[in-house]
Amino acid sequence: MTLELYLWTGYIFIMGLFMGSFFNVVGIRVPEKISLLGRSKCPDCGHQLGVLELIPIIGYIFLRGRCKNCKSHISVKYPIMEFITGFLFAISFVFLHENMIEYILVIVFISLLVIVSVSDLYYQVVPDVVLLVFLPLLLGLRIASPVIVWYEGIIGAVIGFGFMFLMSIYGKIRFQKEALGGGDIKLYGLIGLVLGFNTIFISVLLAGVYGLLYFAILRPKNHYIPFVPFIALGSITAYFVGPYVNEWILNILV
Repeated sequence: MTLELYLWTGYIFIMGLFMGSFFNVVGIRVPEKISLLGRSKCPDCGHQLGVLELIPIIGYIFLRGRCKNCKSHISVKYPIMEFITGFLFAISFVFLHENMIEYILVIVFISLLVIVSVSDLYYQVVPDVVLLVFLPLLLGLRIASPVIVWYEGIIGAVIGFGFMFLMSIYGKIRFQKEALGGGDIKLYGLIGLVLGFNTIFISVLLAGVYGLLYFAILRPKNHYIPFVPFIALGSITAYFVGPYVNEWILNILV
């Protein structure tokens, strides 16, 4: 890596931290139908955050994880999502800086996944309005990007949506309750659009693996475990490693 690339990567990481902070706001406010224009404030006492308090990660450390006014606990999810966004923006730039259209596609994709993960973590919902906003953006960028042929993305969207729809029907029959939410099914349509039909099933597999590891290691006692963060993690991983996995499988078969 050149010095210029290091500097750009650092700048994008910082930008990603602030975007992650904004995505926290979007993911929390949209399900509650709250305007995105208002100042951030403590959910317990309504204290509006000052400039220093709004700085990603640093603000959380400065406040020691508590509201400056009422001393109520601030969820560690906020700085975690900020760091994840910054890291993913930066690492994607390292790999994709020579193809800016594909890079923009990926950071838009990451933005979607972070927002819906936040919504699922707090409200167990994937807002339709968020998916509708990102659909034309991802579709246009997938058509414009030369990395994969545009119709592979369309086929991937159909397969992603169709497969998860069938899985939801099977789960409902098998367990006599909703196994997958409608938002999860629609989300996989957009994931398939970005990944293409060659990689969508790797995303599904990795999401399941991450979910199983979470259960095996932490053994959570909650009845509901948000699955969208695992879908997001599996999809991002699949984007970067999927082509190598496909090549490995092809070499075995041939």
